Amino acid sequence: MKRLLTTLLVVISLGLCVVCIVQWQRETRLRGHILDLVKQLEAENAAKVEALRKVREYEKEIARLTELRAEVEARLVEVSREYKDLSADSVARGITIAIYMRELMQLQHGLEATQIAFGKGAEAIKSHNSMVTSQNTAMEKQNELLKQLVDERNDAISKLNARTREFNELVEKYNKLAKGK
Repeated sequence: MKRLLTTLLVVISLGLCVVCIVQWQRETRLRGHILDLVKQLEAENAAKVEALRKVREYEKEIARLTELRAEVEARLVEVSREYKDLSADSVARGITIAIYMRELMQLQHGLEATQIAFGKGAEAIKSHNSMVTSQNTAMEKQNELLKQLVDERNDAISKLNARTREFNELVEKYNKLAKGK
């Protein structure tokens, strides 16, 4: 009987050892799984922090581009207003020049007739030619001024278009990032 009890005690001890080994293996697997979950959580937190940092950077960039766009639009409005003013002034000057030319020509015709009558026709023609030359010079200056204004306007518009393209690209990137969340 003593032998049976000793054998039974050995079998029970071996069974307890097997249970301990199975529990240790299960605990090791669980610890490994917990470590994997902790690593995933840390990676997700790092990705979240990076995404939030990028969002702040994009918000700053969008604010900067919005401010730039507002400045460009304001400058465009200002240049357009100046162009309209100068165009109106140029047209008014052209009309004034035309009126003066007509009056001058009428006076010239009257003077020419009088000078021709007195034998001074050559001087009248020279005077008329110098008048026409000065009018042509004034018109050329107006033309150059208009060309300069058109170039300034075109430069401002091209800069605005470039900024708008940059802004649109940035918004597209931001939208892609926002959708990616």
